Amino acid sequence: MKILVCGGAGYIGSHAVVQLIDQGYEVVVVDNLSTGHRWAIDERARFVKGDIRNHKLMDAVFQLEKIDAVMQFAADIVVAESETDPLKYYDNNVYGTIALLESMLKNNVKNIIFSSTAAVYGNTKAVPVTEDIPVAPISPYQLLQDSRQGQL
Repeated sequence: MKILVCGGAGYIGSHAVVQLIDQGYEVVVVDNLSTGHRWAIDERARFVKGDIRNHKLMDAVFQLEKIDAVMQFAADIVVAESETDPLKYYDNNVYGTIALLESMLKNNVKNIIFSSTAAVYGNTKAVPVTEDIPVAPISPYQLLQDSRQGQL
């Protein structure tokens, strides 16, 4: 099985890549390196430098690599910056994911794992945080990550 890891040069994405490869999956990483690092990508993965918002690039990756599933980690994550530049976060996090989903649909790739943040639950006192806790995002970043209940 071949997995596309979007944002695979970031902290969580790069660790996911190692785990996937160690478990026998073939891995392709797409990352624009705006916040990730080339050195963080396991050398056993195939790396494509590019942006998930680039339809031509993503269509080519899906067609050439015969991707079976996607893990989506490609997002801006600095909460304070999301408050000063919310449109940047919308463009990358929301539109980027929409563009990725459009390419997946066009190329008949039906499996995705979307990484979000527990911060969509706000300042909850609940421990452990479970998915049935009401969402209460307190920043644009958290609001944009809250696709679970379609509250945008």
